[in-house]
Amino acid sequence: MKNIIKIFILIFISLNMNCQTLPLKTANFDCPNGAYKKDLDAVFPFWIGTWKGVIDNKEYTFEFVSFTNQLVSFSNGDNFYEDMLKCKFKVVDLTNNQVLYSDLHLSNVEDYKIKLISYRNDNDYFFLFNDDENNCYNTVEFNLVKNSSNYNNIVYKGFEQKDYIPSNDCPYSNNQEIPNFLPRSSFVLVRQ
Repeated sequence: MKNIIKIFILIFISLNMNCQTLPLKTANFDCPNGAYKKDLDAVFPFWIGTWKGVIDNKEYTFEFVSFTNQLVSFSNGDNFYEDMLKCKFKVVDLTNNQVLYSDLHLSNVEDYKIKLISYRNDNDYFFLFNDDENNCYNTVEFNLVKNSSNYNNIVYKGFEQKDYIPSNDCPYSNNQEIPNFLPRSSFVLVRQ
């Protein structure tokens, strides 16, 4: 019986030694296989919830959700685990109250199209929007910046459509033709 207990203790210790916990800011290429990029600095709680703003007569609703300990795998077999901040959004045309876009019904982590990709100085946060196959995996980056004088406001800015890689399955000839409902101009979002 003592040998069995010793074996379990050794297995437990070896598993803990192989599972290194790292801060979220750690670059993906610096993550050892099986590591865990954890929200050690409590970045996510500020964002969690609903934020709204209006620009160009459209109301934008962004809803942020965190997912802990998510597997990130690469084609070469490497992997690590990561806490993720993801976002879904809705756009309403205020002239006629028509919903132009909404993915607020999503609940599976894989279906969310917006993800926090990096941040600096606990102020400037970079997000990536990856559309689905129907929109040719169109990709956009944008920033959300905390307002240091009012933590219930954030500034959306830096909309940048990424390079378009055409494929035979994509019906669009360039990324300007692909439907995209994210705002292209800067504006303020308010915590709800």
